[in-house]
Amino acid sequence: MSTFLLPILLAVGLAFALYPISNAFARITLGKTGMHPSRVMAILLAFIAFIMFVIIVIVFIVLPLFAQINELMTRLPDLSAKLQSSSLDLLGKGQTAYPLLPSSVGSLINDTINGVMNFISGMVKNLLTSTLQIVANLFGLIVVPFLSFYFLKDWRDLTTMLVNVFTESARPKVRQVLNHIGSALSAYVSGLWKLSLLAGFCVTIILFICGVPYSLVFGFIAMLAETIPVVGPIISAVPAIFIAYTYSPSNTLPLLIFYVLYYTLDGQVFTPVIMGQKIDLHPVIIIIALLISAKLFGIIGMLFAVPVAAVYRVLYKELWHDGSERQVDSSAVPEQKPENNH
Repeated sequence: MSTFLLPILLAVGLAFALYPISNAFARITLGKTGMHPSRVMAILLAFIAFIMFVIIVIVFIVLPLFAQINELMTRLPDLSAKLQSSSLDLLGKGQTAYPLLPSSVGSLINDTINGVMNFISGMVKNLLTSTLQIVANLFGLIVVPFLSFYFLKDWRDLTTMLVNVFTESARPKVRQVLNHIGSALSAYVSGLWKLSLLAGFCVTIILFICGVPYSLVFGFIAMLAETIPVVGPIISAVPAIFIAYTYSPSNTLPLLIFYVLYYTLDGQVFTPVIMGQKIDLHPVIIIIALLISAKLFGIIGMLFAVPVAAVYRVLYKELWHDGSERQVDSSAVPEQKPENNH
């Protein structure tokens, strides 16, 4: 079922991402004629720009990324042994202080280090496994750009077809609900693209400046983790900080401060400014949606938890809460008494 739905969901996401680009091309004036590119031409230009962007990303980011992933995978056992041998430095003590600590503390430190390294190893292996699964399902992904093209080209016709399924009296309300859902999803997808690219770029640059190896790997992890609210920052920060500690312990604290500051700004400044108020979900609702989605559908479910919750919020507001508001508003209007002309 997920193999069937994934191309459709990706096509919808790509259509929402390319929608503002195609609109920008459609507003271009051709010379002195005052004419504008047709809708189909604007969509094709948006796809051409997207393909050029993908090629640049593959050449300058993806290929070096996989080289760093392969190197990291081969060095994980050595990094784990090195981290365990210097684990007491996390407490600001040298190896000579180990006998002064209770055995339970040392065991707890070693267990924590082993857990973190297993977490990092599992994350990288899952990343490679997911990539192989995408390649294996490449045939299904081939239809994504074609579906996105028709979504962009015939979105109004498809919306009209869906609206016409309902009775004539319900069609205005259905169209209003669909417009609000489209507006919310468009804001979420376009904002998520910007936030993910910003997170990946900032993390990669800072790690590179600090001399932390595999900066592209952790920048890529940060880009993916940005799609998972609340727990995404932890997924992004923990492996980078521990790998940084094995190479340069002096950079660990500045890197930790950077992650705290960046994700604080991300939650308080970047997300509200970029996404606006279109996605207005309480953190409790987001956490519950993430827990349910992760339990039912795993990582893929966590990626789509927020947009599904946003759609539910629109449906609740438009179909249920809206009716109660109207009733309250109508009761709040004072009754007008007829004027006395005598």
